Amino acid sequence: MRFSFLALSLLTSLSAKAFTIGAYNIRNFDYDERYRIRTNKVELSSILNNLQVDVLSVEEINNTAEWDKFVQSKMPGYDTEVSRCGGAHGQRLGFLYNKNTVELLSFNEDLSISEPGTQGSCDAGSRPLAIGLFRIKATGQKFYGMTAHLKSGSQGESIEKRTKQFEIIKKMVKDLKSKTGIQDFFIAGDLNTTEYLSKGHDYKILTKMVSELGMTDLSSNLKCTAYYWGGTDDGIETPSLLDHVIVSQGLLKLKSRNSVQAMATGHCQKANCREVPIRELGTSYASVSDHCPVTATIQ
Repeated sequence: MRFSFLALSLLTSLSAKAFTIGAYNIRNFDYDERYRIRTNKVELSSILNNLQVDVLSVEEINNTAEWDKFVQSKMPGYDTEVSRCGGAHGQRLGFLYNKNTVELLSFNEDLSISEPGTQGSCDAGSRPLAIGLFRIKATGQKFYGMTAHLKSGSQGESIEKRTKQFEIIKKMVKDLKSKTGIQDFFIAGDLNTTEYLSKGHDYKILTKMVSELGMTDLSSNLKCTAYYWGGTDDGIETPSLLDHVIVSQGLLKLKSRNSVQAMATGHCQKANCREVPIRELGTSYASVSDHCPVTATIQ
């Protein structure tokens, strides 16, 4: 009886172990040709290791060979898988994951999202969708992760394209559930929801997709996830909410949907999502990314 009780206690503690997922757009790693800025890898290493994340969706990995070297040397216990294709600007995307807590069972990329209505192209248009099948080692639970980096811009044609991309993601989730029987998913990344804070079209199409899939956008509580110049050369940077972490209810089974919220750290946390002079955003903004890491502990 004593052994059974101890065994049950151990299983309970394993199943209840915290599990954290997130998203981070690491600006054109490891060299941003637009601004001639090389990624500050010391700062990036500090940011990533402090997240203590189990699975992180990553975007804008332009130099995949250097990214692999970086993960091997600076991220002990972690591994990575990123797409072969990266669209017109070579911005590949995928996952950084903790090998001690999760196993990556499969990985593939889908180009149908890069140019909706066509077969897509590896080196043109928007980025593909990166899809990973994971297993939580402590519990055996399987789930799909999807990393997305949707069309940027606030112009009408950009919003129209994102609308089509959201429809493709929704259909893909439904198809995978039907074909594989796996019901647990997360969708994360830079969804470029430029009208989210103003509750414009981006907000409406994203919340509609999330509702129809029966999922939860954990980042809906955030005030910002990135900064940009704001359209005026006044040295004051403006916050925006572009990055999201969306999860199925099966990944929230140990908590109610209302008890889990995402965090945006880095310069978003430092500036408290206020409009601030560029100098106040510090090193992470100047030489790592305009985006901030977004994470949520879901179990």
